[in-house]
Amino acid sequence: MEQPEASEGRAEEQTPEFALTFRPYEPAVRPIWRFLVAAIFIQATDWVAGNLTYRLFPTHPILQNVLYRSLGAVILLVGFHFMVRVLDEAEGAEVFPAMGLRPKGAFREMATGALLGASMISVAVAGIAVGGGYGFQLSLDATALRRFAEVVLLLLIGAAYEELSFRGYAFQRLTMAVGPLAAIALFSLWFGKVHLGNPHSGGVWSWAFLNTIAVGVLLAVAYLRTRALWMPIGLHFGWNFTLGTLFGLPVSGLDLFSVLVHGQTYGPKWLTGGNYGVEASATGALVIVLGFVPLLLLTRKAPARI
Repeated sequence: MEQPEASEGRAEEQTPEFALTFRPYEPAVRPIWRFLVAAIFIQATDWVAGNLTYRLFPTHPILQNVLYRSLGAVILLVGFHFMVRVLDEAEGAEVFPAMGLRPKGAFREMATGALLGASMISVAVAGIAVGGGYGFQLSLDATALRRFAEVVLLLLIGAAYEELSFRGYAFQRLTMAVGPLAAIALFSLWFGKVHLGNPHSGGVWSWAFLNTIAVGVLLAVAYLRTRALWMPIGLHFGWNFTLGTLFGLPVSGLDLFSVLVHGQTYGPKWLTGGNYGVEASATGALVIVLGFVPLLLLTRKAPARI
């Protein structure tokens, strides 16, 4: 796409993605500073939301997590909305597209992402079942059904919160500042580091850490191919829901989501991921790498490419 000419009295600069449509000049605050402000805000939001909800509901993990992620997502949305208006100088209809939340195509992209995430996990579990083994038990009582609804809500809000944090405003502005490759590298490492605190993660020299970084890259590419957060949110949700709720297996070391189906894998740790789950296995690594193929094919007609 041709860049619009700079207005008189201004040096020519590369405009931000959303500005290619809406304005012929670069906002006064440089993208790198907008990224730094947003990154600090993300960290502060996570600390506030996490500590507040833990103190209020220390013995109710599902409720605690739902409120933590809900509160975090709301704070991020309000804060990013303010940053887009003030730092990006966006107005009116520009605001939500500038946050990666354009309304057009939202449901279709979320559904596509969810189907891709579910397919990837299904292939991984099928491979484990063939190479080792997989078994499960069902719980269909009223309590399990109620918790199932809670878990679905938790996973959906959790996916939205994490994508706002790691592929949202801060990632988008860093992409403007240093390009997509450096932005993907930094945020994928950050994504992996955050998950090091999960049970059974195994540290930085583990399949879990490397695979989480790779998933971060996959999700970042999903954003860059569509220039919206809907597909990453859907992919994130579909992956976690299928792994933790449909197959009843650990999600990044957490068993919180196994409410109707309680699954168990059998075989060597490199195949199954052990207590951390598929994401700590060579099986998971293979599925993540293969997942780039359908992702690129599904987004081949997207208006914005890497």
